[in-house]
Amino acid sequence: MLLLCGDTHGSYEIDKILNEEFLNSYPFSRDDVLIVLGDFGVFWLDEPDKEERYFLDKFNSLPFTLCFIDGNHENFNRLYEFKTENKFGGLVSKCGENCYWLRRGEIYEICSKNIFTFGGAMSRDREFRVLNDSWWLSEIPSDDEMKYGFSNLENFIKSGKNIDLVLTHTAPQFLVESMGFDGKIDKTSVFLDRVFNLLKPKEWYFGHFHEDVLLKTKECKFRILYNEIVGVR
Repeated sequence: MLLLCGDTHGSYEIDKILNEEFLNSYPFSRDDVLIVLGDFGVFWLDEPDKEERYFLDKFNSLPFTLCFIDGNHENFNRLYEFKTENKFGGLVSKCGENCYWLRRGEIYEICSKNIFTFGGAMSRDREFRVLNDSWWLSEIPSDDEMKYGFSNLENFIKSGKNIDLVLTHTAPQFLVESMGFDGKIDKTSVFLDRVFNLLKPKEWYFGHFHEDVLLKTKECKFRILYNEIVGVR
């Protein structure tokens, strides 16, 4: 089974996936995969501390496999230090014995689903944060990452395969506007418009907006996740 949830923000909200009620709610195995849709936030400091090591120990004992895509509230200096390897048919970064960062623009086969992942988003509270201390330039995907992701999708489609799920941190720009969020245009969301127009997907899940809402538009089921954990079969 594939499970999805929204932002965990490190120690602030990581308990949504670590509490006993949830862990005992299903006979999980390591073949089951839970993916956090950005703002994982566990690797926040430049050096591992006691709290981070505690969480890594907890992750190692989880009955399922834990993965995350990146959001805007991540220490990207730390994330890019982790070694990469091939897993689920794509490139991942291994952050612990049972913790994997699903990278931008990759296509994975997880729980018999072809999944396109693309993390990142603009922090709308930058003015209250400090560069390279509480926000990082890499929160916005680079042109090369966008080019890679789009090319990866085009080649995948040309091979006759289909994407079953799109997992991102933020949403396509047209959906952000329809939800009534004002502010600066997020380059990430503009790129995700292109992804939507290319794929015309049936299911798309994202976090970022701290809500649990199901939206249906343009023949696609969009689901914003925050506290709710959903299973996708």
